[in-house]
Amino acid sequence: MSFREAATSTRSSPYDLDQSDFQVRARVRTYDRASWFFRITATFLLIAAALLVVDFGLRWTSDMFGVNDRSSEPTPVPVDVAGTRLTIPGNMIRYANDRTGEPVNRVDLVVHWPTLGGFTNETARDFADASDTPPFFYLTIQKRESATDSAGRLSSVYQHFFTDRRVPAPAGLVGRELSEDSGLAGEEVYFEAGSTRPFTVHCMHDDGTGFPVTCMTEIHAGGDLSVQLRFRKGLLPQWQELSRGMSALLVSFGVFLN
Repeated sequence: MSFREAATSTRSSPYDLDQSDFQVRARVRTYDRASWFFRITATFLLIAAALLVVDFGLRWTSDMFGVNDRSSEPTPVPVDVAGTRLTIPGNMIRYANDRTGEPVNRVDLVVHWPTLGGFTNETARDFADASDTPPFFYLTIQKRESATDSAGRLSSVYQHFFTDRRVPAPAGLVGRELSEDSGLAGEEVYFEAGSTRPFTVHCMHDDGTGFPVTCMTEIHAGGDLSVQLRFRKGLLPQWQELSRGMSALLVSFGVFLN
């Protein structure tokens, strides 16, 4: 249901009121309902985005402690993701169950940066790097579950919860902080200035533990797929190269980009 449809409200009977009074009061009530519905919907969308970032952080931690079953075999393997047939190098696929050729709803990849290669014995140390600028990033290709991607959330949700404070951002990006009303106080959104489909990334706040901050962006692709790019905030200055690298990989896998 769209926000416009949700904002439509009716009264049971106007006959006990002066007509002009009824019209004024109905408009106020419509506005209140629309505002309430928007707040609830936007909050759920923001929390969903945050949960994706948290999930990424947990998966990143498991990799640092060696809880994985990576392969160093680069031979491309067929992967059926939600009915879309893809071909992906085996050493980019993080989990053995996703290398069997059986249909899956999502496939998780880890990609060496900036070579855009997969896991090898020679680069094993790079994939264990726990710094803020590790030489790898994550991709998840999955069945689309959200009506909007990161660029869509910028205009429909994020911008309504920005504080007045701008945060320092790499060249080409604008950084804004999310307000307490969002439920994600202190987290940040960076977006490409002057673009009709801006690169948009959501980064968690620094909790003071010294653990690197995680950032995530999501795009919608053809075949009802969505793709999440996840990386450490220290790589944010390389956002253009990361975005281009992601697109090149997706095309090589057989993902149709919108």
